[in-house]
Amino acid sequence: MKSLAVMVFILAMLGGCDVSFNNNTPNVTATDPGTPQQQQRVFDTAVGFLGLLDAGTAEMTWPAVSPVLQAKTSKLMWASSLKGLRLGLGSFQKREPIAIGFIDQLPDAPAGNYAVIEFASIFSTTSVQEKVIMRDDDKHWGIVGYFVHKSIVFGEGTRLCT
Repeated sequence: MKSLAVMVFILAMLGGCDVSFNNNTPNVTATDPGTPQQQQRVFDTAVGFLGLLDAGTAEMTWPAVSPVLQAKTSKLMWASSLKGLRLGLGSFQKREPIAIGFIDQLPDAPAGNYAVIEFASIFSTTSVQEKVIMRDDDKHWGIVGYFVHKSIVFGEGTRLCT
C-alpha cells in the first residue's frame, strides 16, 4: 500500500495537476457574456492559437501574443513554455468550449478588456481543461495566457487533483 501511495505521488508530480505558463492560474470570474459577435471573434482567435499548438508549431503562435505579454517575455521562452505545457498530452483528439466571458481587469495585469475561454479537451493520453486568456489590443484579440489543468481520477471517481 505504501508503494502505491508513493507511485501515485510520483505520477502526480510528473504529470502535473495544474500546469501553466505562469506560476498560478488567475482566479478569474468573467461574468459578462459579451455579444455573439465578440464571442465568435474570441472563439476563432483561441481555436487558431490552439490549432498551431496542436500542430506542434508553438513558435508560430508568437504573432498572436498580445504586445503586453511580448514585452515581458521572448519568443523563445514563450515557445519553450508552451511546448513544456503540452508535453505528455499526446496528439489532439477533440475540443469543446465550456465557458466564455469578458472582464475589464485581471489580477496583476494592466487595465483593459479581457476575454477568458475554457475548453474541455481530449488528447491521446489524457483529458484536460484548457484556458486561453486574451486582451483586446485595438480590436485585435492578443493571447496573454494559456493554462492546462489535468485531473487524475481513481476508481470510483476519487480525484487526486484538479
